Amino acid sequence: MNVETLIDGLHRRGVRLRIDGEVLRWFGPVGVMTEADLSALREHKAEVLAILREEQRDGIEERAAIIQFDAYLSRREAERRARNEQSSEPPETIEQRKNK
Repeated sequence: MNVETLIDGLHRRGVRLRIDGEVLRWFGPVGVMTEADLSALREHKAEVLAILREEQRDGIEERAAIIQFDAYLSRREAERRARNEQSSEPPETIEQRKNK
């Protein structure tokens, strides 16, 4: 399975994936995640984490540049705020979903 296709398919169905250390977290509409999706995420966890980390770095950089320009902040403060914005959504872990 192509991992990028998996991530894109989940995204199109409203599922958002987040990284918390080595834990892959997700949130989205109730009932959207199937056992097949969860199995695929578990099987390809390392690859998914690598892709998400790259996207996260790119997203923080872009958002920090916007914040720095708009709010006349130092780059360091803009990056701190960008990281805080990115982690503000309450995700659910795959482990939590499985135990429900």
